Amino acid sequence: MKFYVGLLAAAAVTALVGASRAADSDKFLVRGEAAKMIKETNEINISTAEAIAKACVDEAVRQGVRVSIAIYDQFGEPVYMYRMDGQTKIAVDTAMMKARTVLNTRQPSKAVMNQVLTGRSSELRQYSFGNFANSGGLPIFIDGEQFIGAIGVGGSAPSLPAWSDEICAWRALTKVMGPQPPLLPDTPRSQ
Repeated sequence: MKFYVGLLAAAAVTALVGASRAADSDKFLVRGEAAKMIKETNEINISTAEAIAKACVDEAVRQGVRVSIAIYDQFGEPVYMYRMDGQTKIAVDTAMMKARTVLNTRQPSKAVMNQVLTGRSSELRQYSFGNFANSGGLPIFIDGEQFIGAIGVGGSAPSLPAWSDEICAWRALTKVMGPQPPLLPDTPRSQ
């Protein structure tokens, strides 16, 4: 009997924690009539995308650099794009390419870069898959496992370990969405 009561108590706690997490996640997603219209309940909403971009811009301003930001939903549709004044077309394009790499791989764009740097893949091969072998793109998850989109940041020169486009995206996601997985390590080019 004690085991049965303990099992019921554990199930109740799990249900409450799960419901609480789902309620927290709701603020990042399209809900209500808009969700009914698109028949999708796990799509990043515009206010979250805008908040992430604003947090990234704030980080860039603190660093004295300019960035371009592209945020896509999990299907690859653009949700929010922002180009700080003084950014060139290539900065905007690389932000989009980094986000698309995340969409293709469901992992940071740095993972593709690391494959190229270690000789496990070529840059041309990755490009043929639609991937850009450069850091600066990160997946956007809720509840640690539900992929809801991708962010790509481009346009600033890295100053590792303190600053990079990827660090900008990571800090922005952390500020808006909460704790994020650690960034992948920097991999040296193989000889």
